Amino acid sequence: MNIGLMPLTDDLWARGKCGFKALQYMALGIPALVSPVGVNTQIIENGKNGFICSTPEEWKEAIIRLRKDVELRAKMGIEARKKIEDTYSVQANRFTFLNLFLTA
Repeated sequence: MNIGLMPLTDDLWARGKCGFKALQYMALGIPALVSPVGVNTQIIENGKNGFICSTPEEWKEAIIRLRKDVELRAKMGIEARKKIEDTYSVQANRFTFLNLFLTA
């Protein structure tokens, strides 16, 4: 797999679901293409670690661009993995997690 796709409609159910699939793709070092729903716009840095796609044309353009440009795909995958390690990993959140037990 080279590109992660996460199209969603913007409704209450999707807003509760969004983010996780993008995080899974990114943890694998794969750039994610997501709909601008919920936290997706906070997770994806458009053009850096993935693409935020609102229209069918944007989806098509992003897919074609990443399919053709192996170097861009690899660079975005590295940035995606870095975002996971820096923001969402156990290591990045260790003090937050440990503070749950220290403040109880």
